[in-house]
Amino acid sequence: MSELLVYKASAGSGKTFTLAVEYIKLLVLNPRAYRQILAVTFTNKATAEMKERILSQLYGIQIGDKDSEAYLNRIKEETKRTEQEIREAAGIALGYMLHDYSRFRVETIDSFFQSVMRNLARELELSPNLNIELNNAEVLSDAVDSMIEKLGPTSPVLAWLLDYINERIADDKRWNVSDEVKSFGRNIFDEGYIEKGEGLRQKLIENPGLIKNYRRELKEMETEALEQMKGFYDQFEGELDGHALNADDLKNGSRGIGSYFRKLNNGILGDDIRNATVEKCLTDEKNWAAKSSPRYQDILQLASGSLMPLLNEAEKFRSKNNKIVNSCRLSMQHLNKVQLLANIDEEVRRLNRENNRFLLSDTNALLHQLVKDGDSSFVFEKIGTNIRNVMIDEFQDTSRMQWGNFRLLLLEGLSQGADSLIVGDVKQSIYRWRNGDWGILNGLNDRIEHFPIRVETLKTNRRSETDVIRFNNEIFTSAVNYLNAVYKEELKTDCEALQKAYSDVAQESPKEEKKGYVKVSFLEPDEEHDYTEQTLIGLGEEVERLQNSGVKLNDIAILVRKNKSIPRIADYFDKTLQYKIVSDEAFRLDASLAICMMIDALRYLSDPENRIARASLITNYQLQIKGYEGSLDNLLTAPAETLLPEAFIKKIGILRLMPLYELLEELFSLFEMNRISDQDAYLFAFFDAVTDYLQSNSSELDGFIRFWEETLCGKTIPSGEMEGIRIFSIHKSKGLEFHTVLLPFCDWKLENETNNQLVWCIPEEAPFNELDIVPVNYSAQMGASVYQKDYQQERLQLWVDNLNLLYVAFTRAGKNLIVWSRKGQKGTMSELLTAALPEVARKNGIDWNEDEPYEQGELCPSSKKEEKVSTNKLTRKPDKLPVSMESMRHEIEFRQSNRSADFIKGIDEEESEDRFINRGRLLHTLFSAIETEKDIDTAIERLIFEGVIGSRKVEEEIRKVTHKAFSMPEIQDWYSGRWQLFNECAIIYKEDGVLQTRRPDRVMMQDGQVVVVDFKFGKPNKKYNKQVQGYMQLLTKMGYSNIRGYLWYGPLPRPLSAGEGGEDTDSGWEKGKVVEVKLEPTYKTACLNSYNYLKELQKKNKLNPTDAERVLWEYFRREQLGYKFRRQQVIDNYIADFACLESKLIIELDGDYHLTAEQILKDRERTERLSLLGYKVIRFKNEEVIDNPETVIKQIKNILIASNNEET
Repeated sequence: MSELLVYKASAGSGKTFTLAVEYIKLLVLNPRAYRQILAVTFTNKATAEMKERILSQLYGIQIGDKDSEAYLNRIKEETKRTEQEIREAAGIALGYMLHDYSRFRVETIDSFFQSVMRNLARELELSPNLNIELNNAEVLSDAVDSMIEKLGPTSPVLAWLLDYINERIADDKRWNVSDEVKSFGRNIFDEGYIEKGEGLRQKLIENPGLIKNYRRELKEMETEALEQMKGFYDQFEGELDGHALNADDLKNGSRGIGSYFRKLNNGILGDDIRNATVEKCLTDEKNWAAKSSPRYQDILQLASGSLMPLLNEAEKFRSKNNKIVNSCRLSMQHLNKVQLLANIDEEVRRLNRENNRFLLSDTNALLHQLVKDGDSSFVFEKIGTNIRNVMIDEFQDTSRMQWGNFRLLLLEGLSQGADSLIVGDVKQSIYRWRNGDWGILNGLNDRIEHFPIRVETLKTNRRSETDVIRFNNEIFTSAVNYLNAVYKEELKTDCEALQKAYSDVAQESPKEEKKGYVKVSFLEPDEEHDYTEQTLIGLGEEVERLQNSGVKLNDIAILVRKNKSIPRIADYFDKTLQYKIVSDEAFRLDASLAICMMIDALRYLSDPENRIARASLITNYQLQIKGYEGSLDNLLTAPAETLLPEAFIKKIGILRLMPLYELLEELFSLFEMNRISDQDAYLFAFFDAVTDYLQSNSSELDGFIRFWEETLCGKTIPSGEMEGIRIFSIHKSKGLEFHTVLLPFCDWKLENETNNQLVWCIPEEAPFNELDIVPVNYSAQMGASVYQKDYQQERLQLWVDNLNLLYVAFTRAGKNLIVWSRKGQKGTMSELLTAALPEVARKNGIDWNEDEPYEQGELCPSSKKEEKVSTNKLTRKPDKLPVSMESMRHEIEFRQSNRSADFIKGIDEEESEDRFINRGRLLHTLFSAIETEKDIDTAIERLIFEGVIGSRKVEEEIRKVTHKAFSMPEIQDWYSGRWQLFNECAIIYKEDGVLQTRRPDRVMMQDGQVVVVDFKFGKPNKKYNKQVQGYMQLLTKMGYSNIRGYLWYGPLPRPLSAGEGGEDTDSGWEKGKVVEVKLEPTYKTACLNSYNYLKELQKKNKLNPTDAERVLWEYFRREQLGYKFRRQQVIDNYIADFACLESKLIIELDGDYHLTAEQILKDRERTERLSLLGYKVIRFKNEEVIDNPETVIKQIKNILIASNNEET
């Protein structure tokens, strides 16, 4: 029967070798087996290494290379094939793979799931060309910003946000919660929330008030519990007061039993308040009074009669109420943010749909859901039934969802008789923050369903020397025993998960000779130096000693728990000791002078007023490139034009218009950055990143500068073989090995190192379980709450996380391991080392004084590395060739053309029939782009660059015409720069319930005055006046007053008469003019209370006019009378058939309906009401209008004339 083989590979035990052997073994048995094998790793680097190892060893086995003998012998032993058969099979397999490389599937777990998603795109209704997004943080940030921007006054999200803000203000924290919401929002990518939170998300949708009710109920419970415990304090005080006593009269005064009751009153209910004093007072009344007290007997009598029973009663309720209070407080910590989480999640999904984007982190969840819903066979069919053998590397970092998805593949392969392989080490699981779960590997026992599991432990450590191996074996065995004892003392049972995780910690050494060195120092601050300074001094002294003992700087690596320690150490070594430090921080792109200069130049081009960018650019250019030796003050105060390259200053206008990539190349050339040494590696990486950026972004400068500041500046380049001490975080050192490891600050906490460790708990007790899951900050309070099980589980996870970090750090050392910790630090690695080292010393027969450093073995110097010349072409290191970057100028100029139609027709612009119309459009575009008169030349240059102006002749003509137009006094005022300007700015308004947009060419404001200007390039027309009046009315509705409107009729073409033209190219154009537009009065006639109802009726009447109304409207609409009439006008509570608001005249057309007695009465009342409002009402019968419309019109005209004369 096929089996699942699990290799438990401790540090340095040859994990990659084992994986490569197992893969090659399958190829030897079947040279085409690579088509049916899926090998999964967790990083691109591991994938490349694995592929290289398999191919190079296949070639090595084929040609008989000595370096491949270990592989050959192992495969011979396990396949029982002859050496010749194995060599031939290896050669055949290598040939197949190189010619069918795409089916050689060694890939990262992410790329595998990505390919699965693309195969399932149609079924999941995803676009086949969707963008896979890796940067969750950026997507989350955009979603939170978008959600906040859309908040309206009635939005429930706004109410939740305000609750959260008020809560933070009450806690004396900052009110700007955007960053906190984004930080908490990361939980939408947490598998704990994804897996357990579906029920909660559904409940919140169905019952928006759920959180509010939940909080109220818990608040009431908390208050009730606290009030009950305060009651005991009140009784205590009452009893004493009734006997003319106070707490100070009791034994030990204020520090005695009175302190216990005061704590109850203050809501402090933890078990630590039941101290020795309380224990004594519970057992004997004599412990309540001091023998020297003058009221000794009275106190004893009071204690036995009432105070001891009261204390007993308080103790009976204290633990129960402490649990209630802790549970309530823990549950309410993040309630406001939980409400927001579902909204953030939804906003992320919406943005992803809009941008045709899919988060890589979602692939696991989606596949997990498909598999869980019973579609496993369908999913398997889509990802390819040809996968038989699955190999998973670094299995301890697999998440629950990933394992659920891989399990499907494993079981399918096993059912077909194919073996699969898992390699991992629980002790090196340090990525739980990335959803890695060591419990999966730890929990694999005898079977996976009905298939057997065979566990093999790789025990031999080929990395470290014997003494280092022995020290690690003993220190971690002793540390686990210590943690197990702590666990057992509290829970009365062994911590089996921890014991099992470290059951294979003991390793063997293949070396006979005892070598290796270990030193552990415990430091404490003194009056002269704090702990950090002591550590840095110790590091410096140790490096000096190592150097003197023959250890090369290149062989030393400093490992740290936190990245923030790196700059401090690097700074100390660089400035105090003058040692070269090689770290990722030193190889960030923002460490490159050339790149920083290019970015400063972009900032300066984007905003010439940016003084910091200008100063940085000038000082770097003058000092680093030009070798300036004068005063720095002169550099910072002299005009930029005299200090920056002359060509740069001259071309600033053109540079701003250039595409980003070409602009950066031009800046590199203009500033002579090729004179800066050691920049090429940075520049290659930078320009590659710029190319990637431009695949999905524009060349807009501000956008790229923002991308640089938020993301790109932190990108690092490989450090290569540079001379110097290397410095890494422990996480980054995983998988690496070093001759000598220095581990400073080895005093991180065993628990809760981040101080805001969030645990998604599933409450089991009512009423806390009204929410399916509750986010709780990890703390000791959880142990005395309904979340006790979650607390114990999380504590174990944290123990393993932090112990594993120590294991990874210690096992990177090959020859020498040197550690510094802080003396006497409880709850940290210091406590663990202090507890474990005495046992290690005893086993090694070392008499260790705990006030001195622990030392074991002898320091190993660096050995000379022999350069091996391999016969295997695939393992040889490539020769390094010098590469430098140059910026090659090109003389080709491309322009965008907006004259494509004429171009295709073969019509020259000057011959085009529409040339004056086109010229008018061109001038409109130009005037819209000009903010002040100074911008004219820049705007024309932009139009030349964009191909809108296509010839020198047109350019000269446009330039002259524009300057001539701008000579008018009104225009000079508008373009003087003293107005607040809104160019081509949209006005959004609602009309008949529909959003509309109007866009005036130019709106200017100053000292309460508003000017609206619209450009026109044609003959004057009355309809243009109405257009400007419309803008003015909209601005009036927006609350502006003192509004003036103008039509600027730009320069008009006129035919050339005989003898005109010649050299003066603008002589074919008349000078433009400015026309002021007056705003017609607006009338508000409706009664607000009934307007909405009447407005609907008005619409209906307009759509269904009577014949008489239709006839009369034909006369009115053409304004033949010289007055403007409106039809179906709402006035007060009525709708008038026709109304001239200017003359306050209403025309009513009556049908037979108006002849009834009842309606005559109503019409009379209506006329009286309208007369009171100042309107004159005239009635005509429908027949009069239809039969004699001219007579009716004449009557109306006479009335209007008479009315106008009266007013005059």
